[in-house]
Amino acid sequence: MRIVAAGEERLGELRELYLSLHHAELSVSALALTEPDERAWTARLITYRGHFAAGRARLLVAEDEGRPIGYAFGLVEEGHDDTFPLGARVGELYTLVVAPDRRGEGVGAALLDSLDELLAAEGATSLRVEVMTGNEDARRFYRRHGLVEGEVVLYRYPRPSA
Repeated sequence: MRIVAAGEERLGELRELYLSLHHAELSVSALALTEPDERAWTARLITYRGHFAAGRARLLVAEDEGRPIGYAFGLVEEGHDDTFPLGARVGELYTLVVAPDRRGEGVGAALLDSLDELLAAEGATSLRVEVMTGNEDARRFYRRHGLVEGEVVLYRYPRPSA
């Protein structure tokens, strides 16, 4: 396995990996998620491309014999947080996914470590990660890697009529 930095041109190769994450999130989410699969993938592509266009995107792909087996999509953001002392540049892990048949082999840890190194080299002193409520495996994974829970995001939708 090797981890390579990639650009927007590799996004098309990541569809099945993303959908494996999406299906896992569907199984644990307390809220409705974007469906069907093609709509969810198209929406994610729009988001990824927007981050690339803004210059914030960082993509790392884990490969085995040229086949993507996982990826980390990260962001670098300028500015500060008015609640937490995160620093002038903040990294965000937007997506981390490993192929279901390769989980437990250290691919996710290698991607996270590589993204941490990349973001730190660009001056990001903090890392933010959001985890789907109910995804206990992901929460344990991030805790093992030194992250702590700081906020909970609440939603209400659809908005009740007045």
